[in-house]
This record gives sequence, C-alpha cells and structure tokens, in this order.
Amino acid sequence: MPSGGSRKSAGRKPKWDGETSIRVRVAQSIANGPLHEMENLWEEGYRDKALTAALQSVKFRTVKKFDNAVSAGAHSTSSVGGDSMNDDYEEIDLAEVLIGNSNETFIIPVTGDSMTGIGIYPGDWLIVDSQNKDPQEGDIVIVAVDDEIMVKRFHQEDDQIILLSENVNHPPIRRSEGSIFINGIVKSSIRRNLSKTH
Repeated sequence: MPSGGSRKSAGRKPKWDGETSIRVRVAQSIANGPLHEMENLWEEGYRDKALTAALQSVKFRTVKKFDNAVSAGAHSTSSVGGDSMNDDYEEIDLAEVLIGNSNETFIIPVTGDSMTGIGIYPGDWLIVDSQNKDPQEGDIVIVAVDDEIMVKRFHQEDDQIILLSENVNHPPIRRSEGSIFINGIVKSSIRRNLSKTH
C-alpha cells in the first residue's frame, strides 16, 4: 500500500469535538449555508439549547419594512392608505441592517443634550462601529476626553481636533491630536421612548 503524501483531512481539527455525527437530508440548494453557520456557532462555544436558540433567532427578529413612506407633514405625500399597508413590503433582519457584525459593534446610551440638533436625545441608544478608529471630517464619534466619554461631531484643523456639539449652549472642545481617544464611529441611533418631551 502506498505511503507518504497528504490526506484530505490531515491537520484539520475534528468537527463537533469528537461527538458522533448523523446524516440529515435537506434540499441541496440550502445544504452549505446552514451547515457552515452551525459550524461557526459551534466553534464560538454554542451548545445544546443555546445553539438551537441562535439558529432560530433569525426567524424571530425579522420585521416587515414597507416600501411606501408615511407622510409626516402637510406638504408631504404618501401612497400608503387603507389596506395598502398589507402589501408591498419586505422582511428585514434588524440586527443585520442596524448592527451587522456584532463583534465589531457596541450600543451605548446617551445622557445630556449637546447633540439634540441632529436628533440625538437623552435616553437614546447609539449603535457604534468599534473597529473604525479613524474618523472622517463630520463623523459622529464616541470619544474619550479628559476621562469623560462623549458623543461629538469630529472636525480637524491641522494638528488640532475640534469636537463639535449640535447645541448652541455647548461650545466646541479643542484638543491637540493624540490627546483624545476615539472609541468608535456612530452608525445610527435608536429612539426608545417617543412619549418623552424634549
């Protein structure tokens, strides 16, 4: 019998931690996706009920997104009316749309009124890209300044960083480059209580 050479499975870590595997019949068109997802979750440490819950979570977090906009003013028009709310929609995964990669995203609540001019109010949640530490002009950033974590608009002039508020009652904060730390860039915000009076 020939010896030497390489074997197809040589050097690969056995899947499923050595547990006995079974053959499951599924449609060929969806065979690869679910299997790869299960393998990824397994490698991240999901087991038993936690693994099942993770696989089911996509089903329960999708919501309807209607194609037609709703009117919010006297000079706005909308084609939505009557029973048309039952048609022309798509189901979207909010986690995928708003967060994307959860390993590179965090959510932080807001306190204070320095950013109300762009619709960021106390109690809102900010969804932040934690991997992007290189803001561009005008980005909304989460930034550490003098041991305080803030949300501000980023502006740079030469070697000086200017952190701008969106409220005339809060003056700009000027710091030298390197004296602040960018924690991430804000991707979107969530208004959690519309009954509040701002």
